[in-house]
Amino acid sequence: MNIWVLESDSGTKILYKSFLKTDADENIVSGFLTAFYHFSMAEFQQSLESIEMGGLRWIYILEPGYNLLFVAADKKNVKTELLLGRLNVIKESFIREYKMLWEKKGKSWDGNLNVYVPFLKVLEDYYSQWEEVESITEVADFFDILGVFQQIFIMLRNIIDNKMYSKSKNEILDRIEKEHNNIKNQAECKDQKDLKDITFSKESWINIVDINVIKCDKDLVIKYLKAILRGIIKTFKEVKGKNLCYKYFSDEKIYSYILNNKKLLNDLNLDMFFLQQFLLL
Repeated sequence: MNIWVLESDSGTKILYKSFLKTDADENIVSGFLTAFYHFSMAEFQQSLESIEMGGLRWIYILEPGYNLLFVAADKKNVKTELLLGRLNVIKESFIREYKMLWEKKGKSWDGNLNVYVPFLKVLEDYYSQWEEVESITEVADFFDILGVFQQIFIMLRNIIDNKMYSKSKNEILDRIEKEHNNIKNQAECKDQKDLKDITFSKESWINIVDINVIKCDKDLVIKYLKAILRGIIKTFKEVKGKNLCYKYFSDEKIYSYILNNKKLLNDLNLDMFFLQQFLLL
């Protein structure tokens, strides 16, 4: 796996880490990746998420609020969903680590890039953990499950941020916070150390990137994530009504995501669960 963190407008390389042996010049590739991404936006009027090129699978995630483009490349036999989930983990972790510095710099990544070098150790730790995970099928499947939930949670937050006016947004976030606290304080969840790594706030949304995928109680975590998702969708339906929810889910391409990943979701025993939730059954 090779990872780039780029300034999305200029293509400036903020950070790069290679876990694959390649002959490519990282600086030349950085500029090419940004140019190719913007070309796809201009030519096809949609963001580029995954392509196969040069014998590798490439995944892109744009974070416009911070002017960042995250890119990962890995062997073609690595599942797109798995690679996307890992890149999302890296994105969330990087932003959490450096957003205060970004704001202090006047919402800029310019300057001494050495300040981001310590994050390379974070990438190494993640990669080491992921390598260990890959050796255990059950844990690898669990990581896939977390990646799916993470992607769905991101889509739901996008709906709140991009589709709703302030009044509805605040009401929904307040209700979700209350719903999450109720779930967290249920007898089967209260004081469970494996659930303490799943956090929620109205500002930073749902964070599951710190879950120890090897040592935690996987069944308990999955049950907890399902309860959180049910609570969010219940809140959407109560505040906005079924018809508007269907439109939101369609516009955000949640239904497309479920259908395009039907095999993966079936393998993970999640297909019927997600269909039931988003069809509001």
